[in-house]
Amino acid sequence: MSDYVGDNRWIPTENDNASGKKLVWSTKSINDLLVALDKGYRPQVSMPFYEGKQNLRKGNIVFEYTEDEIAELARCANDIVYFAEKYAVVMTDEGIQKVRMRDYQKELLHNFQNNRFNIVVAARQMGKTVTASIFNAWYITFNYDKTTLLLANKSESTKEIIDKAKVVLENLPYFMKPGILKYDVMTVRADNGCRLVGQSTTSKSGIGFTIHNLYLDEFAHVHPTIVDSFYENIYPTLSASNVSRINITSTQNGFNKFYDIYHAAVNGENEYFPTRIDWWQHPERDDAWYKREFANLGSEEAFNRQYGNEFAVASSLLLDPISLKNARKYSEEYIWHDLEEFENIHADTEGFLGFKKGFDTEEARDENKFWLFSVDIAEGSGGDFSIVNVFQIVPMKKEHILNVNNPGAMYDFFKMEQIAMFRSNEHTIEDFSKILYTLACDVFNPENIKMVIEFNTYGTILLKYLATIFPSRNEFEDEMVLRFKHRHDSKVPKPGLKLNSSNKAVFCQNLKKLVEGNRMTINEKETVNEASVFGTLKNGNYGAQLGHDDIIMSCVTATEFFNTTAYADYIEEMLDIIDKDIYNVMEDVLYKDNSNSGDMQYDIYDII
Repeated sequence: MSDYVGDNRWIPTENDNASGKKLVWSTKSINDLLVALDKGYRPQVSMPFYEGKQNLRKGNIVFEYTEDEIAELARCANDIVYFAEKYAVVMTDEGIQKVRMRDYQKELLHNFQNNRFNIVVAARQMGKTVTASIFNAWYITFNYDKTTLLLANKSESTKEIIDKAKVVLENLPYFMKPGILKYDVMTVRADNGCRLVGQSTTSKSGIGFTIHNLYLDEFAHVHPTIVDSFYENIYPTLSASNVSRINITSTQNGFNKFYDIYHAAVNGENEYFPTRIDWWQHPERDDAWYKREFANLGSEEAFNRQYGNEFAVASSLLLDPISLKNARKYSEEYIWHDLEEFENIHADTEGFLGFKKGFDTEEARDENKFWLFSVDIAEGSGGDFSIVNVFQIVPMKKEHILNVNNPGAMYDFFKMEQIAMFRSNEHTIEDFSKILYTLACDVFNPENIKMVIEFNTYGTILLKYLATIFPSRNEFEDEMVLRFKHRHDSKVPKPGLKLNSSNKAVFCQNLKKLVEGNRMTINEKETVNEASVFGTLKNGNYGAQLGHDDIIMSCVTATEFFNTTAYADYIEEMLDIIDKDIYNVMEDVLYKDNSNSGDMQYDIYDII
């Protein structure tokens, strides 16, 4: 076989370099060379491939870019999602396949690109490692003199992550590939000064490195005896730089260092940007998939370990996984409105009061809309939170009405839907009273409001303030506050709802029934977060397994509204104005089965 063929004189030879000039390559000459090599020709030329590997660009070669290639490089450098969708590939059982980016993967890439510090909790097999590998390949391709350190809890996992990044690098078009100077199991070093290094996580990992991009995989599963010392050693190596970044990803593993960082990020207490990727965000996973996997794994605990993002012990949580999934799916951050009603009360609401997206505050005055305020008052000294949790009374959706079992009356087809929230541990009782009064009497229609106030140390003080503040215009009516028996043997109900060890568990179970039965909708983000860690504690009582439970407890006390004549009065008025089609569906379901055996415990004091 000839080493050089006349038909291929376009191939540079060593003679072309006799003057000491470096060979100049281009995409065309690279492609022509590959064709020649494929046909068996052996040109007398220094190959532009690292160690003869045609999928790796040799370092420090001279390459002539076209204008289109320069534009494409600039676009990929600025838009990582474009880069991923056009060029990223993954190794599958069927061979190399282009990555089909799911919406949450695109969002994650944007977060990695735009935030220095990221922390991600993700269900298994959602593609987080592939996504992180794409980012790391992109990072060393479009940067200069930067070191990326990849750490996983096992060396095999680290190698897998590096291998995924290598697959991306190896399948880039030649003009985009970084030139390779070193390419072994745990190291990639490029001629742009970037390197990719992998290690398993130990207490000494990363020491001695100048790290610009740190990726920590399965951080929640780092052994508890080393995780604190490891993080304390490695974090300062990055925080001192203005360009260094950290991306942490993991499945949940209970309450540990990973949870501490993630929880603080969610609360805005650190610089990390939190991302949550749930199993149901995968387009091929639905409730039927959940039921199948649950059955195969055998328990909620097993399912949560593999696919859940609930840090608490699943079997101890109040709400079931499907209810938490649905709540998370539709949860949102409430929006503050600069309402003129608050301008003259000298009590700040920005950052403390929010409304559901799309909620028009003009609706609050509508005479045909009805509301429940669930109120819990704290001292306002930085401890527990004072809460005003606002619910609207609305008919259930048609599909939920059809699924009501054994309805006792038309009342069983209505629900409470969360629409506004005030939450603060900074406001004094007096300022909280001003805000509550303004919400109830100025922003909303006071004639269509009822309040469930948890009767605690400050309950009496709150009621006094509500009746006396703004004396020149005070329109507060005692009838707005619902009355309950404060003891099971009480004969006269009093304002407020008093929790005790006997009734709290019953109220919590009623919340469970209402949420799981689609008769109470929680959608405010922090409410859902609290619900995710609320359940039975080691002492058998209900409470937050970590953090606060003030909001979810306001949901618990709100459930008693369903057992009042005030609720029945609201429904009687609403039945005259609701959509006729919905009314007819209610009637059909009610009279199809009028066994009068609803599952709520309507007179709670008969059973405690």
